[in-house]
Amino acid sequence: MIGEAELRARVDAAIAAGPALRARPREQVAERVAAAWALIADPERAPGRAARERLPETTGLSLPKIAWALQATFARADRQAHLEGARRMAPPDDAARAPARLSALVLAGNVFTACVQPCSMALLAGSPLVVKASSKDDVLPSLFVAALAQVDVELAEACEVVTFPGGTPTLESALMSRADVVSVYGSDATLTAVRRRLAPTASLVAAGHGLGAGFVSRDALENEDAARAAATAFALDVAAYDQRGCMSPHVIWVERGGGVDGADWASMLAAQLDRLAADLPRGPLPREVGAAQIQWRGVAAARGELIEGDGWSVSYEGGAALRVSPGWRNVMVLDVDGPAALGAALAPLGVHLKTLGVAGDAARRREVAAALPAGL
Repeated sequence: MIGEAELRARVDAAIAAGPALRARPREQVAERVAAAWALIADPERAPGRAARERLPETTGLSLPKIAWALQATFARADRQAHLEGARRMAPPDDAARAPARLSALVLAGNVFTACVQPCSMALLAGSPLVVKASSKDDVLPSLFVAALAQVDVELAEACEVVTFPGGTPTLESALMSRADVVSVYGSDATLTAVRRRLAPTASLVAAGHGLGAGFVSRDALENEDAARAAATAFALDVAAYDQRGCMSPHVIWVERGGGVDGADWASMLAAQLDRLAADLPRGPLPREVGAAQIQWRGVAAARGELIEGDGWSVSYEGGAALRVSPGWRNVMVLDVDGPAALGAALAPLGVHLKTLGVAGDAARRREVAAALPAGL
């Protein structure tokens, strides 16, 4: 574990790299950062090979799922995306440029690619960054700094990666009290702890505990082809990161009155999850999750129809009340009368609802958005 003196030295080193970082053209930073990520994206380069060798053990995800996540993430984080980000972040001509002297990023261990955007954005903003990675998984941010050093040694000096157990007050204060901006991925308890350590003038960007949900509208159920397309898309959302992210859907409501009903659509979803179990297999199930899964599936079988496969399950329970699944590719399908009823069903999730995926046309999505209660 890193000690307080070493941590303070690493923070000082990052801050000291700030003037050189801010003196660079933002487009140059974008080029170099994108080039570093490209080394990790390429399975033929040493950083890319290292990612694929080490991440299955530290994340608990299967190698095919690791490869998929890297490809999906870096398809949106290429050179052009970074250059566009640099242009968007340029201040107006009459604005003073005053980037944060230091940014801190606190990562959880559930979605290993969560570091990509905040690492890139901090450097594009001219702010040195210290990443406090999960004690279980610091692979991707560490590989990024190493890859960045291959591309541009001086730029890599503006990014440090450290790990230490959460709930270590002296270490948390040594980092958080020095940062002007702190981005946090983690539990609600983690957010509370971080808030206590912040400097009075610091900004907090919080991504706390949350989950996703889905809604399949009547226009996406007009025929079997349309319904199957929606099932295919939602199955990938469920399988991504083994349903451990804050955007992962745990429940999907199917609107009544479509050409395909909820029970049949649940079977379509199950078929797609079964296909993904072969192409993108789930990682090993932790023991504590296994116990929760047994209980959740038992209730599902008693309340409705349970469809199970290798590393996944779909529970169809008609118009029953929402039950949050244990994740790990266990998803509930429910019936709903329409957007107004959907809003009422979602209300208990409150601020913990992070994403609502809607299968339907633009007009239907606007109707759903208008029906959501305040606070969602």
